[in-house]
Amino acid sequence: MRKSLQFYLMGLLLFLISGCQQTLLVKGGPGAECTTPPHPPTNRHCFSSASRPDQRAQNTVFMLAMGANTGKLTKTSSDLENFSQTMQKHFKMPQSQVCQLPNVFKSELEVALQSLNEHLAADDLVIIYFSGHGTFIKDNDGDEKDGWDEILVTYDSHCKTPVKDEDGLRDDYFVKLVNELRTDRVLTVMDSCFASGMFLGQSRSNPLLANARPKFLQIGWWGSQEPRLEADDKRLIKNEVGNLDALKGLLLAAADEKQYALEMPEKGGLFTFMFVEQLSQYADFKKAFVQTARKIQDMTRQSQSPQAIGRWEILEE
Repeated sequence: MRKSLQFYLMGLLLFLISGCQQTLLVKGGPGAECTTPPHPPTNRHCFSSASRPDQRAQNTVFMLAMGANTGKLTKTSSDLENFSQTMQKHFKMPQSQVCQLPNVFKSELEVALQSLNEHLAADDLVIIYFSGHGTFIKDNDGDEKDGWDEILVTYDSHCKTPVKDEDGLRDDYFVKLVNELRTDRVLTVMDSCFASGMFLGQSRSNPLLANARPKFLQIGWWGSQEPRLEADDKRLIKNEVGNLDALKGLLLAAADEKQYALEMPEKGGLFTFMFVEQLSQYADFKKAFVQTARKIQDMTRQSQSPQAIGRWEILEE
């Protein structure tokens, strides 16, 4: 009798352990088992066949398009593909000057920007695109007025528990990498967001947005619910997008610093989808963005307001 009870208790314990493990796997990722995070790919090289400045007689256009399906996001790879195709057509870029990095790791992003810089001339145009989660962690150098650093959530954090600060790319470091590029003509497009405090509410009545997912990630201490330190009225910067507003050139952001950006289940990032759609109708880049911003604000009832910060002139030089 005692042995039977021991076997029963051992079986029950194994069942409970198995159940806990299964729950953790399901929670770790959308729609698939979450196992040990994959190692960063080593065979994805960017711009290796692109010509160098001394091999060409005129300025040209380069594009680095990246995404990361982390958390519940599933369409960032489609976003970067749609955006890339539209930009290639709009700017007539050869494939050798386009690099696509779906599910990008932080190290890959760094290497890609360094490789890009080796191929740049002073007046080349660079387009940098990212679709994925954003979040915030505590500021580590005192440069943020609200006490937090925004971070881009790269694939390093996929299925990882617990996450570490180094598993994301701080906005300060991203700005440093971009601002070190040899050209000042840099267009950065961010279909991401860095705020948890604003929920869509009424905009959910729009059928297109009924099952939309926010592109803000809260996991572990990332995006914690601790109150942000609001700057006083004299110091507050309007329409700020974290430290990303320090990027040189022109920044197009899917939402401002205190808002969500959305991913639609079928169509992908709302900002990317609408912007690509408007670019197919308007040859003028600025007009296409303005129309995109208006339509998204109407659809979300001002809950998502795309931002343009910087110099539009870089697209015309």
